[in-house]
Amino acid sequence: MANSDGPQADRVVDETYATTLDPERYEALLSAWSDYVSGLPERQGDAAFQADSVNTHFQRALAILDRMGRVEAREETARQMTDQMPGPALVMKPDCEIIAANQVCLDLLGGRMPQGLADLELDADAIVRLRAWVNPNAPASEQGQFLLLPTALGPDGIDTRLLATRISLHAGPGTASDDAILVAAVDVHLNMSMGKKLMAAYGLSQAELDVALRLARGEAPETIARDRGAKVATVRTQIRAILSKLDVKTVTDAVRVLTSYGATMNAAGAVARQAPARREIDRWLTQHQMTLSDGRRLAWLEQGDPNGRPVLFFHHIYLGPAWTHPSVEALARQGWRVIAPSRPGFGLSDGISSATPEERIEITTNSYSELLDRLETGPVLLVGHANGMIHAQDFAARKPQRVRAVLSVGGETSWEDGMERDLPWHHRVMATTLLRAPSAIGFIARATVAFIDTGRDDFLLRTLHRDSPLEQRVARRPEVKQVILDGLRHTVRQGANGLVAEIRLALNDRRETARRVKCPFRIVHGMQDNVFTPDMFELFASTVPGVELIPIEDAGQYLLYSHWPRIIAEMERMWRDTAAPHARGSKAGARFA
Repeated sequence: MANSDGPQADRVVDETYATTLDPERYEALLSAWSDYVSGLPERQGDAAFQADSVNTHFQRALAILDRMGRVEAREETARQMTDQMPGPALVMKPDCEIIAANQVCLDLLGGRMPQGLADLELDADAIVRLRAWVNPNAPASEQGQFLLLPTALGPDGIDTRLLATRISLHAGPGTASDDAILVAAVDVHLNMSMGKKLMAAYGLSQAELDVALRLARGEAPETIARDRGAKVATVRTQIRAILSKLDVKTVTDAVRVLTSYGATMNAAGAVARQAPARREIDRWLTQHQMTLSDGRRLAWLEQGDPNGRPVLFFHHIYLGPAWTHPSVEALARQGWRVIAPSRPGFGLSDGISSATPEERIEITTNSYSELLDRLETGPVLLVGHANGMIHAQDFAARKPQRVRAVLSVGGETSWEDGMERDLPWHHRVMATTLLRAPSAIGFIARATVAFIDTGRDDFLLRTLHRDSPLEQRVARRPEVKQVILDGLRHTVRQGANGLVAEIRLALNDRRETARRVKCPFRIVHGMQDNVFTPDMFELFASTVPGVELIPIEDAGQYLLYSHWPRIIAEMERMWRDTAAPHARGSKAGARFA
């Protein structure tokens, strides 16, 4: 039996902390963990693991990984904010540590990333005012939402105005926000087109526009008069007219209005320049959310033709709701609407607290039924991807009036003792962990996603598919790789609770539910799949009457991504074969019935 004093436990502890610093130690960690967990008792393994000091180290390492992941997510949010600004911009913490700066700012500073305010080379007075403003102990009167700072900036002492804004940085659902400060140069840079819009918006004359912009640059009335060859009294009259038209009382307020207008126009222009052009695929991929009757949030992805024949898609445990872009385009062309909800605790869908496995299945079925009520789809074709079949077959058994047919893509729901020994290495480790020490799954899953956080995507995919050259080749396709990585993020976005619950479901035999499905039931599966093997599909079909197997010789577990034309063709056949009983009463998809 494994224990905290043995060499196996010591090796696990060493590799656990090594993996938090270097994710490429992940394979060594899983190897050490596999040896350790195999020594735990089958029935009371989790109790033994929780009592072992190894569990304490796992929890500490998980906290480290989560913290590193949240820091990375917040810094990425900060980078995205600064990149949208047309001029120099940065984000800093309340202690004035700078965590992001855009390229315009870096260029102005000679290419170096600033670490603190001193690196910006601001005027001394500006630094004092900014530090006082961010100080949480400052009087309430000095803690406004914005601070406008005239100052020099950078080694060349460029005169500018900085606008400091209090913001919050989030790392995703279920995480606390961090306070931060966005500092951006907001000088008024208006071209002729913008100037005309400003004149039209406020009714300014050409002369008043020129005077207003000079005021915004900090010029005094005497300077403006000299440069314009006008009398000071004339300029002051124009200033009074400007204040009246802008509906403000002071020149300072007028500068704020002009600065805001210029910054907004420039920022909008920058966003338009930086944002990618709307692609055709964007018409066929839309994300949605709704609040269920029990108050939980349900998120779903729609793919294909919004007016097409409705398909309710049950996603893979690891791979999420998205199909590849080429398959989505084909869905749209061929008149399919794939409705793909995220199950509780996955993606943006709220989790379920303290639910038994059977309660989880029932709650998921009822949530999806509520979604179909809202969408008014009529009877749908169910497509279950791999382990998603657990929920697809339950939906078909509980809600037969809502279902035309069931199509499994590479999944079945049998389980017999010892099956975990025949799984590929990575799946075997996960299954053994769930059977003997489920408390450890959170760290194992988070360590997996640490590869994505640190840009080691290719190494991760090689590790996951070390037993399958076919899957390695398929996963190298750009569109497939993106779906896999997005799916892993989707799985652990809110932590590992949803993942643990779903793997528990998968390690139980659910053929009895499958036998209650009365509609047409077909399974498309890859003959090279080493997770759901051909023998497993034969066992399932031989014990569940009415199931039709459709083997694909050169496909593996990723056949939804590699052989999607075959999947869509089978959807077409099933829809056609079930058209007559559902020809009436369906709103969505009626033109295809």
